[in-house]
Amino acid sequence: MLLYLLWGFWLTLAVYCFWYFFMAKTFQPLTWDNLALTWRLHKQQTGCTASRIHSLLTSDDEVVGFKCWCGCEFRQRRLITQRVLKPRVSKTSQSLKVLMRLEEKR
Repeated sequence: MLLYLLWGFWLTLAVYCFWYFFMAKTFQPLTWDNLALTWRLHKQQTGCTASRIHSLLTSDDEVVGFKCWCGCEFRQRRLITQRVLKPRVSKTSQSLKVLMRLEEKR
């Protein structure tokens, strides 16, 4: 009986470790450049005719995705075990200017 409990414990531990390292995900913050690029890719791939993003999705006061008028919802996700990428901020970014114009049209 003790042997079955021991095997059950190790099997449970192995399944949990597999899930944690290969399947568990969390949200990755998006930079303005990544958000603009993702928005353009969404419009090209889906043929979306929306002129702007419906709303920004946030988590812990950081932008992690967006909702489109067509109903598409995008959230940037990464594995828990991956390191967090530090965003590089470019003040004269062309895509930032495009997003600011989109926000002004609201």
